[in-house]
Amino acid sequence: MNLWDKLFTTQISEPPQFELHWYIGLLCLLALTFYASYRFRDKVAYQHFIQILQSVQLIVLYSWYWGNLMPLSESLPFYHCRIAMFVMLLIPGTSKYKQYFALLGTFGATAALAYPLFDPYPFPHVTILSFIIGHVALLGNALLYLFRNYQPSLLDLKNVVVITFALNGLIWVVNLVVGGDYGFLNKPPLVGSFGQPLNYLIVSTVIVIAIRLTGKLVENFLQQKSEEFIQEKI
Repeated sequence: MNLWDKLFTTQISEPPQFELHWYIGLLCLLALTFYASYRFRDKVAYQHFIQILQSVQLIVLYSWYWGNLMPLSESLPFYHCRIAMFVMLLIPGTSKYKQYFALLGTFGATAALAYPLFDPYPFPHVTILSFIIGHVALLGNALLYLFRNYQPSLLDLKNVVVITFALNGLIWVVNLVVGGDYGFLNKPPLVGSFGQPLNYLIVSTVIVIAIRLTGKLVENFLQQKSEEFIQEKI
């Protein structure tokens, strides 16, 4: 199989089996994205780079999906991180909804790069590259938003619960219609399936907890950096 076929084949095989150094590389990429997004948070060039990277990744991925008439059970943007990618790119300004998806994207991208679940295609297939590049770009976009615009009072627990359960309710309906597993509501990773209603409750609860914890970590980090800045000025 030549490189072109490896990139764009539609023949399902099995997910790539990466060796340890690949996973270490992903963790280093994760750490680098955190560092760069804070270090260059006010640099327009960095912001544009991350936005362009995300845009190209989504265009290439969905061109492959829809150009090959892939089934709707796989080719719709209803995974949590995919939704967050589009929100961070397309929704302007600041709002509790954008802050929600920035927190969701930060947690989701971090979890995805730390514990990657690749599609069953050979490396470097477009879906594999898109998984890595897309989550790096999502993490960058989400962190840029949070480092520049995070407001703890904007998104309370009630907001997080309502948005999460409503979003997962929508994804659940989509799964019923197209027979997909968007949002891992049919087969949650690590814990396995307990039936759709319980899966919905488990995934939604985990996301609520993750977003609240991520928000608290961001708040503490920004507060610490603010205190360090004040100390340097004294």
